[in-house]
Amino acid sequence: MKSPYTGKDMKLKKEIRTVSFRKQEIEYTNLNYFCEESKEIFVTTELDELNLKIIQNKYREMNSIPFPEEIIKLRKKYGLSAAKMGELFGFGPNQYALYESGEIPSLSNSKSISLALIPTIFKTMIVDSHGVLKDKDYKAILHKINNEILDGFDSSIQNYLLGDHDPDAFTGYKSPDYDKLANMVVYFAQHLKPQKTVLNKLLFYSDFGHYKNHASSITGCRYAAIARGPVPDKFRSLFEKMENDFFIDIKYVEYPNGMVGEKFLTNENCTFKNDLFNATEMNMMEKVKNCFKGKTTKDVVDISHEESAWLDNQENKSLIDYNYAFDLNMF
Repeated sequence: MKSPYTGKDMKLKKEIRTVSFRKQEIEYTNLNYFCEESKEIFVTTELDELNLKIIQNKYREMNSIPFPEEIIKLRKKYGLSAAKMGELFGFGPNQYALYESGEIPSLSNSKSISLALIPTIFKTMIVDSHGVLKDKDYKAILHKINNEILDGFDSSIQNYLLGDHDPDAFTGYKSPDYDKLANMVVYFAQHLKPQKTVLNKLLFYSDFGHYKNHASSITGCRYAAIARGPVPDKFRSLFEKMENDFFIDIKYVEYPNGMVGEKFLTNENCTFKNDLFNATEMNMMEKVKNCFKGKTTKDVVDISHEESAWLDNQENKSLIDYNYAFDLNMF
């Protein structure tokens, strides 16, 4: 944004503030533009909306309130309409749809939704609300819930690799999503055939770049700072699972200097699922692809080493808080 006084580009400034939201004191990272010459602070409508979303994210985290994507996923998993979900919970016909679109549930309603995220508890709720459903729908939902309970083993593996599914500051306020992360890897493998070190940075900049603009990551992946820059936490095991699941092929190649590296290619049986991503997510991935296309591994590592996200966390190889996204040099 350019200063209305000088016409020069202003820097994005962040500061810790405290605000009262729903009768709770919320400490959050506030963003604004600062004019160096006039010492005036400016905000845009988009920045006001971003600040509000940051406050809401913190409020949800503090009170364990499910995020819209979790609320939507719960309904779609069992093939129910928003109106029917509202009826099952006793919310009213439109309330569940409002929660899906971003309205924050009351603490009591959010507790009911959180419990329903656990398949065994949701099964009890369905049994207790049998009269709300047609017999055919009732049997179909119970079948889906039972399958979900049986599939718990693979979910446990994904939880181990990506961390639990509670959105927080280290997931970019998104539930970790293995399929989405795997398809992001497929996207970059398809377009760039990157070496592993480069791929790790492509993933990092995609998630953190999206958080900088929209206060939410793309995949919910947690990132750690290691010697060669930011990487997905447990990235080696994640990539091994993706190869075993036929998302990618990892080819070992020898470079002119005698070093051996891992190049990521798309598996012939895998097709990139662009319907998993919305427009802003696809735009960010394309932006990252174009920014890093043609850069060497050394170039990419050096770029990531300029980021405070890496500089402040690399000594202890710590997980990186997504608030560092607002300090990114690349975007």
